[in-house]
Amino acid sequence: MPEFKDLFISYGRRESLAFAARLHQQLKLAGYDAWFDKINIPVSEDYVERINYGIESAHNFIYVMAPHSLCSPYCLMELEYARLLGKRIIPINHNVVFTTVKGQLSDAEQQALTSFYQQHDIENPHIITYQQLLERSLAQVGKTNWLPAKETLSNEDCDQLANWAKTYENQWHHHDDLHYLTQLTLPQFGEIFDELEPVITLIKNVITRHRDYVQQHTLFLHQALKWKKAKYIAHYLLVGREQEQAKTWLLTQFIEGEQAPCTPNTLVCDFICESRKNSENRMTDCFISYDQKDKIYSHYITAHLSRHGITTWRHDKDIQKGKIYDQVIRQGVESAKNLLFFLSPSSVESTYCYDELHYALSHQKRIIPLLIATTPLEKIPPELRSLQYVDMVNQTIEKSMADILRILQQDDAYFLHHRALLLRALAWQRSDQKASFLLRGYNL
Repeated sequence: MPEFKDLFISYGRRESLAFAARLHQQLKLAGYDAWFDKINIPVSEDYVERINYGIESAHNFIYVMAPHSLCSPYCLMELEYARLLGKRIIPINHNVVFTTVKGQLSDAEQQALTSFYQQHDIENPHIITYQQLLERSLAQVGKTNWLPAKETLSNEDCDQLANWAKTYENQWHHHDDLHYLTQLTLPQFGEIFDELEPVITLIKNVITRHRDYVQQHTLFLHQALKWKKAKYIAHYLLVGREQEQAKTWLLTQFIEGEQAPCTPNTLVCDFICESRKNSENRMTDCFISYDQKDKIYSHYITAHLSRHGITTWRHDKDIQKGKIYDQVIRQGVESAKNLLFFLSPSSVESTYCYDELHYALSHQKRIIPLLIATTPLEKIPPELRSLQYVDMVNQTIEKSMADILRILQQDDAYFLHHRALLLRALAWQRSDQKASFLLRGYNL
């Protein structure tokens, strides 16, 4: 079991180093383990990798908002990564600003941001100025309620803080020693408006709320990241009781008025659904029939379905190298309860899509047409014209997904039983109708 921490502290050193140090000290004395860069990055180790691992392995992400952190590309990358992972964000108002000095980021800072967004497949907001950086930081914090810890530091105060930090540099390693922390009085700089003790109480209240759910999120995220790092091999998927626990956790419903403290991201949802698919012998809830030109829609809809624990079969994920294409496709259709057919000008012209549809119909599969692009009626296969489709062109994605989920839930037990009997009948047929495949006793 990896060593998880209760919190990750993200801050800007110029105004907030002393505050972050006092925050870490008081949290440690209160029995919480917080990740703090001055203590948790060993000498000679990769700074970025250590920070990323710190964010990944912390249950909560504290973001100390002050001019330097809000206008730092490196603090923004920490915040973006925490959001990407679905972490619970705890924003602390140390000294929030809404405007900053005019000027452009250096070429190195712009390149660092560009590389970060590319690496994590996040749409690049193309931040050039410090004001844009500030606005992006505030947008990533969102409407999360801020904890009040207001301090005001002048430039002279910040210089004094920097000078103190130089003299204290060799003492940070002592901060893992509770006896040392108990005796330690850290300096304060500038004018203090909000005392630290109430802030600690508020943080404790936050991290206590839905603690089990948040800790499970960290565990499943850690396992999903290991699976990704290992190139998605099945050995790293969940099995048995752990797989069932993950599915239950993914489908957790919060009572009205409560908000989920953290969010399973696409990787975690995919990991849990792939674990379920693997445990069910590669059988799925849905076979996705689409043309390559509509691949982006396939990824988008699959991600939404996986958030609800719905397993899917897709060409780009489920056809292994060296396998016979047509044979694997047919197996995918046979082992799915439903077939989602993407209606678009390209799919209705595709012989591959038509073959998948025809094969599904030949086995009485439930067909759910999804209109993803305006398509002439005369081009739609005759077999689909009488079926009511989910209109994803003229309604929101939220409404469309609600329609798909409602359809999938209707008569689900019937189609589950249908699939089980179909697979048994096909196995009987392919074995030259051996009697050992026939139903007997209770099953009959």
